[in-house]
Amino acid sequence: MTAILTTILWWAYMAALVYLLTVATMFFLMAASAAIEGRIRARQSRNEDFDTLRESPFTIPVSIIAPAYNEAVCIVPAVNSLLALSYPEYEVIVVNDGSSDTTLDTLITNFELKPIGTFYKRTLSATPIRQLYRSERDPRLMVIDKPNGGKADSLNCGINLARYRYICCVDGDTVFFPNALLNGMRLAMQNPAEVIGVTSQVAISGRPEHARQADGLVRVDRNPLIAYQWLDYLRSFGTARLAWSRGNYMLCAIGAFMIWRKDIVLELGGMSSEFTCEDIEFTFRVHEYFRTKKLPYRILSLPDIVGVTEGPNSVARLISQRARWQRVISETVWHYRHMFGNPRFGTVGCFGVPYYIVGEILAPVFQALSVLVIVLGAAVGLLSVREVIQAMLILGCGSALLTNLALLLQERHSRTFSGSDLIYMLLLTPLELFFYRPVMFWAQFKGMIEFMRGERGWNKFARNERPAV
Repeated sequence: MTAILTTILWWAYMAALVYLLTVATMFFLMAASAAIEGRIRARQSRNEDFDTLRESPFTIPVSIIAPAYNEAVCIVPAVNSLLALSYPEYEVIVVNDGSSDTTLDTLITNFELKPIGTFYKRTLSATPIRQLYRSERDPRLMVIDKPNGGKADSLNCGINLARYRYICCVDGDTVFFPNALLNGMRLAMQNPAEVIGVTSQVAISGRPEHARQADGLVRVDRNPLIAYQWLDYLRSFGTARLAWSRGNYMLCAIGAFMIWRKDIVLELGGMSSEFTCEDIEFTFRVHEYFRTKKLPYRILSLPDIVGVTEGPNSVARLISQRARWQRVISETVWHYRHMFGNPRFGTVGCFGVPYYIVGEILAPVFQALSVLVIVLGAAVGLLSVREVIQAMLILGCGSALLTNLALLLQERHSRTFSGSDLIYMLLLTPLELFFYRPVMFWAQFKGMIEFMRGERGWNKFARNERPAV
């Protein structure tokens, strides 16, 4: 019996080791590609004449669409940041998606909204609106009030009223930096025929409205749970998406900031409510459409942080959010599984989809297997306490190395952190494996179970508490 168990544990160990080495290799290759892409984008940014773009009448106008559901605590700073963008011509369309809190009343009061009727052209299928409002304080702002239909439905509703040829979809809990739209649209304007989509990265804070400092740096939230989420974002956005952008298999334009050519969105029927989240599915659909038709196109990601979004400040809220993300990835990849390894879809099929399967969908399986091997090995005497500690230290140092690499790449592309905040983040990374990764493991495992059960709920986390004014 001992011999059989030893054999099983040995093969389980080898499977986990091969998986970990594969993921680490993929990450280092992506980091190298991201470093090249980031350097190119940074050089382009330094050489760009932003003043001309800001003032030129030929700069392409943009319709910004911000769905909002129960965002009363953060909707005002978010909308104010959108109205303060440094861009020559744009409109802001906030879609109140049947909020049950005071989101609509807060908007009406703070932006002096007046009803303007309900007439509009319904190009995309969406829930009928209750009322349209225009701000008397800033006529660029329109607010749509509609029954709850979900984020994809809200975006489609906003697109129906969008006037301009590019749309920028954002989240109602994100506070944007003044150059956010200009940074994104400069890539589209360099090659509008082929660059059909642009995304970027966002920072994480418990209170986004207070995260940006006067010197332009972003204040790191000293809640370790929030800081770990930002480190997670840096690996995902700052490293992975830059590499995907370089290889033209950028498979998720994030819902917090995604720019699309409006004609492409209309051609593909808008955002789909059949999936839990709209952003990753629509990005997959765009790739499938252009690769099938063999049309030239690019979907790009910026190295710049364009704003700060709110991250959950409790373990329960974080698990709820990340379980949904895992479920979203699983259901999207399963729907587009015909692209996996298919040379017809180029780098998307040969690199992008395989990465999602190996690095995301299978992650909870092999993480559980790794822990099981160590625990059982120690229980039956195959591993000594010293060997278990050594294994955990190696895993911890390896995880910290990958995270620090992403962090330092971000600082190289664009200075983001103060000296003290950078030291704080670097000091957190060795402990990530022991305090943050177990939470992520449980969230991913929970999301995998939810996907297998066919769940589709949004599981929106309650907004972080703000101190009374």
